[in-house]
Amino acid sequence: MKFSHNSLNMLAKTTLQSFGCSEKEAIIVAGHLVEANLAGHDSHGIGMLPMYGLQVRDGNLIPNQTPEFLPANGAVSVVDARKGFGHHMTLLALNHAMKTVPEHKVALLGMRNAGHISRVGTYSEYCAARGYASIHMVNVVGHPPIVAPHGAREGGFSTNPISMAMPQNGEAIPMLDMATSTVAFGKVRVAHNKGEPVPLGNIVDGDGLPTTDPAPMVENKIGALSAFGNHKGSGLGIFAEIMAGALAGTNTIDAAENFPNGVLNNMFSVIIDPSGFDDPEEALNKKINFWGDVYTIVGVVKNYRQESPKQAYDALIMRYFSSSSGYYSIDLSGSNMHEAVGRIQEHWVAAFDNKLFNYFFLYLPTLV
Repeated sequence: MKFSHNSLNMLAKTTLQSFGCSEKEAIIVAGHLVEANLAGHDSHGIGMLPMYGLQVRDGNLIPNQTPEFLPANGAVSVVDARKGFGHHMTLLALNHAMKTVPEHKVALLGMRNAGHISRVGTYSEYCAARGYASIHMVNVVGHPPIVAPHGAREGGFSTNPISMAMPQNGEAIPMLDMATSTVAFGKVRVAHNKGEPVPLGNIVDGDGLPTTDPAPMVENKIGALSAFGNHKGSGLGIFAEIMAGALAGTNTIDAAENFPNGVLNNMFSVIIDPSGFDDPEEALNKKINFWGDVYTIVGVVKNYRQESPKQAYDALIMRYFSSSSGYYSIDLSGSNMHEAVGRIQEHWVAAFDNKLFNYFFLYLPTLV
């Protein structure tokens, strides 16, 4: 059977509302899950809904939760998600942490006790859309460890994903989004549901030997995932555990309490404003080659968006065309618009004395 992404969105939204999520939260979570499917990560898509339902039933996942925002300490923010839906809580936590960026050019976030946050790359994309580079490390508690470190025969930590990205025109390009295990457990679950083997090297059996059979691990929690890259992947997994669980969070997998269908995430994030590394005014009076012509930079405009306040701050070159008769957009403020338009007309006539001056107003609604 084939389904459109709209029908999957509706199915997920309706299911989440039946769990008790508000419409707003259901839209956020459903959108996240379906986007994971569309990105090719079925392991983090709508297949997670049955587990979420069991967690809500058991009281280990709380719809419509209000996170606790601890007072910021310089650029450091700590947020307790209090077992809320991780997809929603993480966005709230990132928004809270980003408030320190204008002053410090960086934000450090420690988010604790979130329900499953699903595909971590989503949050790299969220930061990049706002013009920020970011690094995210996550640990997983609430169930026994399922990833065998290099050289081990049983689990020592969980999949502990890492994501990082650079912003480019409002998108996360390039972006790294990966588990520190060879594969995520969800991919083993997907293979089991399809009746397919997993590639050799992805998991080990109860004796610590490589196997391709996902059934014992999915059905009876026997065996473990393999860490990727031998000792290198194990090292990254251990540091994700330390940074997210011990430093930013309140527990690591060996100390946390296990519970049925248990998944809680702690996340350590670094959010970086790239402008903190270079002063835009250093560009003044430098030369730039634009479409084969060389120009001198005479000014730098701060936080300029060409089209919409919802867009990221993109690199933009504005140059003067003596022969141009196109449109110019000007942001006006104040009560005497007649005087402002008159001054603009004076500049127009000085620059384009043979071109007709005309104007109109665009109304931008207030953003909530």
